[in-house]
Amino acid sequence: MTLHPTVSWAQRAEFIYLTVNVSDITEPTINLTADRFYFKCKGEKEQNEYECELEFLKPVDVEKSKKVLTARNLSMVIYKTEDSEGFWDKLQKGARPNFLKVDFAKWRDEDDEDEDAQADPMAGMGGPQGAGGMPDMSSLMGGGGAGGMDFSQLLNSADFNNMPEGDTSSDEEDEEVQAIATVCSLSLKHVPLPIKLFEYIIFGVIR
Repeated sequence: MTLHPTVSWAQRAEFIYLTVNVSDITEPTINLTADRFYFKCKGEKEQNEYECELEFLKPVDVEKSKKVLTARNLSMVIYKTEDSEGFWDKLQKGARPNFLKVDFAKWRDEDDEDEDAQADPMAGMGGPQGAGGMPDMSSLMGGGGAGGMDFSQLLNSADFNNMPEGDTSSDEEDEEVQAIATVCSLSLKHVPLPIKLFEYIIFGVIR
């Protein structure tokens, strides 16, 4: 017996987020045309057969559209054509099928469009940055450290190695931590470190 997968969607003025929520997809058939989307596969632990089809309310740009197939689902960013850009009243022609749901995690109202106008629509969909879209921390620090600071040199310096062990707080020590943290905050213009966080990195404690 063929089942309908749960399909969720959200939109921006230029494109549509479409997600087919079936895990462990095998033997997928994905057919996107200017006016419709067709999908068929086997999936889930039981490898049931799933199938669905949607006729879009307006034309879409097939060549610009992208898809990512993972073990959890099929995610697509489907671009609208220049003539069909703008917020649609609904995704499909005719009545909404029971398997089509709103993706509230990605949903934005038309008034909220400016908030993520520059965001990459493929972020978090399993691209080069990883399944969660989280960049590697070394890239944030610029390898040797943003602003040219090399933390390995700082940690291996004589001043660092000669620091007293344990929690021997003093006014002079607090002033030294404050001074180092201020320098780091100035150097790391795009990645400012809070004073207490830096103190934790240096001494292993938060006082």
